[in-house]
Amino acid sequence: MLSESPEHRRQVFRDLLVVVAVTVAVFVLSSALELRERITELTRPLESYQLDELPLTVAALALSLAWFAWRRWRQLQHTQKELAETLTENRLLSQRYLLVQEEERRNLAREMHDELGQCLNAIKLDAVSICELSKGLQPEIERSAGSIVEISNHVYEVVRSMMQRLRPAALDALGLRDAVSDLVDQWRRRNPSVMCAFEADDDLSELGELTNITVYRLVQECLTNVAKHSGATHVYVGVARASMRELRATVRDNGRGLDVNAKRSGLGLVGLRERVEALDGRLELAGAPGTGVHVTAWLPVISKTGIE
Repeated sequence: MLSESPEHRRQVFRDLLVVVAVTVAVFVLSSALELRERITELTRPLESYQLDELPLTVAALALSLAWFAWRRWRQLQHTQKELAETLTENRLLSQRYLLVQEEERRNLAREMHDELGQCLNAIKLDAVSICELSKGLQPEIERSAGSIVEISNHVYEVVRSMMQRLRPAALDALGLRDAVSDLVDQWRRRNPSVMCAFEADDDLSELGELTNITVYRLVQECLTNVAKHSGATHVYVGVARASMRELRATVRDNGRGLDVNAKRSGLGLVGLRERVEALDGRLELAGAPGTGVHVTAWLPVISKTGIE
C-alpha cells in the first residue's frame, strides 16, 4: 500500500515537521509582537458587531477543518486498502488465466502433433508409395503423387510453425536458456542481414512456469517487432538474474526507434506490459526516433504453480 511505503512515511514526517515549525514560529512571533493585545485593541471599537469573538471562531474553524481532513484521510486509507486488495486479487486472477491459457496451448499443440502430424505423415507415406509404384509406368500418377508429397511437406511445416507459436517445445524439453537460444537461432536464419547477439546466465532453472513463458513471449514479440518495423542491423537479447528473486530480460536494437510517449494502435507491447505487470513485474520501454528501442522487463521468480 502507498500509505505504508517508506517514501510516503518520509513525506508524512516532513509535513508534520512543517506543521510543528509553523506553529512554533507563530507562537514566538505572537509573543514577541503581542499580537493578541493588538487584535483586541483593533476590534474593541467594533465590539457591538462581536468582532472580538472572531479569533475564537477562527480557531474553531481551524479545528473543524483539521477534523474534516482527518476524516477524509481515513477514508482515503480505507479506499487504498480496498484498491490494494482488489489489485492483488486481479494479479492472482491474471496469473491463473495465463497458466490456463498456456496449458490450453500446450494441449492444442500436442493434439496437432499427435493427430494432424500423424495424418500428414500417413498421407506422405502413401503418396511416396504411389510414386514408387508408378515410377516409369504412369508418369501422370507419378507427378500427382510427387505433388502430394510436396504439399504434405509444406502443410507439415506450416503446422510445425503453428505448434511452435502455440507452445515452444524447447521450453519444456530444454529449459528457458536453451529455448530462448533456439528462438534467437531461428530468428537469425530468417533474418540473416541482422546481427543478433544473445547472452544469458547459465543458471536459469527453477524460475517457474509463468516467468519462463513470459520471458520467452517477451523475446519472441520484440524480435518480431524488430523484423517488421525497426530496420535494425544489430540486436541484443539478454536474460540474466538481477537478484535471487528477480529476473531481467533485455532486448535492444539500433533501428529507426519510436516515440515512447506516442499513442500506439498495436497490441503487441500492450499485451507484453499486461503480461509482465500481471506477475507483479515492470516493463520499461526506452527509445527515440533514430536511436533504436530498448525494452527491459524485471520479473519476479514465481513458484512452479505460479501462485504463492
